[in-house]
Amino acid sequence: MNLTVRDTLLQKATDLKIIPTLNGIINKVFHILGNKNSSFNDLCDVVQYDQAISSKIISIANSAYYSRGVEIFHLQRAMLTIGFEEIKGIVTALLFMDNILKKLKLKEEDLFSLWKHSIEVACAAKILSERMLVEDPPKAYTVSLLHDIGKIVFYLGVENYGALLRDAEMNRQDVSVLEKQRFGIDHQEAGYIISVKWKFPEDFAYAIRYHHEKGDTGKYVSLVNMVKAADQFFLSPGDVNTTEGLILQKERGRITREMEKIINFLQLV
Repeated sequence: MNLTVRDTLLQKATDLKIIPTLNGIINKVFHILGNKNSSFNDLCDVVQYDQAISSKIISIANSAYYSRGVEIFHLQRAMLTIGFEEIKGIVTALLFMDNILKKLKLKEEDLFSLWKHSIEVACAAKILSERMLVEDPPKAYTVSLLHDIGKIVFYLGVENYGALLRDAEMNRQDVSVLEKQRFGIDHQEAGYIISVKWKFPEDFAYAIRYHHEKGDTGKYVSLVNMVKAADQFFLSPGDVNTTEGLILQKERGRITREMEKIINFLQLV
C-alpha cells in the first residue's frame, strides 16, 4: 500500500471546498432533499437566493417540454409548473454540475464522464425504486447522483485516473478494488469523507460509502442496494441475472429518455 498517495488523497478529500458563498445553499438543499417531510416552500425558500439556479428553473419552465403558452417570469410559478418532484431532481443536478463539478475545474472529458455516469445511475435508481416500491424515488435519485463524488479526489490527485476507469470498465474489474490496491483508498472512502464534511444526510453518506460492497450493507441496506444495482447495471450492462437487473433492462428506454431530458435541460451537449 502506498501510504504517501493515500495520505495525499485523504488530505484532498478533507480539504475539498466549494465556493464559500454557495456552501450554505448547498448544505441546506441537500438537507431538504434528504428529508421526506420537506415541502415545496422549504425548497423555494432556499433556491430563491441562488440567482443561477433560479434563472435556470425559470428557463426550464418556459421550455417546450413544460410551456403552456404563457411566459413565466417568477421562480415560484416556474417551480409549480415543473412540479415538486421534478424540481428536486433538477436542483440536485444543477448543484452537482454547476456549483460543484465545474468549480473544481476538472478536464472537460473527465467532467462529462463523471456527470454522464452519475445521471445514468440516478435515473435508473429512481425508476428501480418506483418499480420495486422500495425507498423514496427522489431520494434514490439524489443519492445516486452523488454516489461517485469521491472520484473527484482521484481526478484531481491521480494522473490519468480517467484511463484507470476506462481500463477497469473494459476488463470488467471493480474500480474500488483497483483503487485500494494502487492507492490504499477508494472513491467510496473519499466520498464518505466529503459527504460528512459537507453535511449530507446520514443515509446519503452511508450509500456513498458502501455502494460497491457485496452482501448485506447494514443500516441503510435498501437505499444502498438501489444505488448499487443501478451503478452495476451501467458498469456491467450484460449482467441482468438479478431482479433489479431484469427490471432495469426492461426500463432501459425510459431511463434513456429521462437522461436525455436532463442533459437537454442543462445544455450539456
